Amino acid sequence: MSASQRPCRLAVLITHPIQYFRPVFAELAADPELELLVLFGCDHGQRQSMDPDFRVAFAWDSDLTEGFPHLFMSQRPLADLSRWSVAWPLAWAARERLRTFRPDRVLVFAYTPAWITAVTLLLRLSGQRLFLRADGTDRAFQRSRLKSLFKDLLLQRWYRQFDHIFPIGSDSLDHFRRLGVKPQALTSVRYSVDVDFFADQVRTWMPQRPALRLEQGFSGQELVLLWSAKMTAVKHPSLLLEALMLLPESLRSRFCLLAVGDGPLRQRFEEQAGEILPGRCRFLGFQNQGSLGAFYVMADVLVFPSQQGETWGLVVNEALQFGCAVITSDHAGSARDLVAAPAPSPPGSAVFASKDAAAMAEALSRFAALHPRGFTPEPIRGLPHPRDLAQAVSAVLKASCRA
Repeated sequence: MSASQRPCRLAVLITHPIQYFRPVFAELAADPELELLVLFGCDHGQRQSMDPDFRVAFAWDSDLTEGFPHLFMSQRPLADLSRWSVAWPLAWAARERLRTFRPDRVLVFAYTPAWITAVTLLLRLSGQRLFLRADGTDRAFQRSRLKSLFKDLLLQRWYRQFDHIFPIGSDSLDHFRRLGVKPQALTSVRYSVDVDFFADQVRTWMPQRPALRLEQGFSGQELVLLWSAKMTAVKHPSLLLEALMLLPESLRSRFCLLAVGDGPLRQRFEEQAGEILPGRCRFLGFQNQGSLGAFYVMADVLVFPSQQGETWGLVVNEALQFGCAVITSDHAGSARDLVAAPAPSPPGSAVFASKDAAAMAEALSRFAALHPRGFTPEPIRGLPHPRDLAQAVSAVLKASCRA
């Protein structure tokens, strides 16, 4: 094969294995016109380690590196990648490894932590051409005007380092446009979960929905609210409790709560929920990917009142794939693309104003009114798929190689 006919070489730079990205990388690796190499900063999630938010030690229950060539630059804790004293030596090692691979482009996932930043700088200084997949938005965090101005100026310069950027959705696309990224350098691809993996779980667990609900003490006509998130202040579990308290007792008695996840607020959340929905709460702790389907099929509506840092919210994708309705704050990036009209979300799904307990209570009330005899899930089709990003990156890469 001549040099002009050789496959395009793509390297990927990412902090650690993440279950949602495995099918993206596997799809790219399967393309006969590409050569792929994924560089991980560390192996967090591949072997058991402590998660500071879940407050449990765990490893994911599936191989997150199956199906694509990869290298681990270290076996250090994930937090070490944020330390510059660690980041720079690992960045030099990554640059040297990429020099050997000689990629046509490097796809960088995000622009932090320090290790990602350091490698990106070294690659640009050596003349490497870069792509960016990032979840930058203007609504993830509230900052003072001065801090916002400073960050805007910094990001404007940073984004110029990349030939092409792949925003994760509409909010993200607006962010990059506002900061001056040219339209021809943007390809928006909505954030996705491992759709094929969850499709198998839907087929496995959905026939067991009645039996699973009975095991937890839920009847067919009760409306089961699902909490599937870390129990931290930014996820705002207290807002759900406030909203439930605003409902009249006759309506509140129709709801049950199934809570999956863990975190520093779990004890208080569990105690207060038990007082508001006595005998109708089940707190089941952290659950690994392979068992999540059982909880989604028991649920009727995902409640997602997140108030900070929620650039997307992938639990929304998961819930919709199982046919759950979704009641989410407008802070989540997925709300705009997957829940708000004209998105084909299940009846009773709603987007409410972040931090507004009365608005959330109204959404719960409307959901109950729409389903007086219980809810029947109908899985949503046409959700974002990992191949969407793989195909978009492949198309831009091949066009760049031919140019």
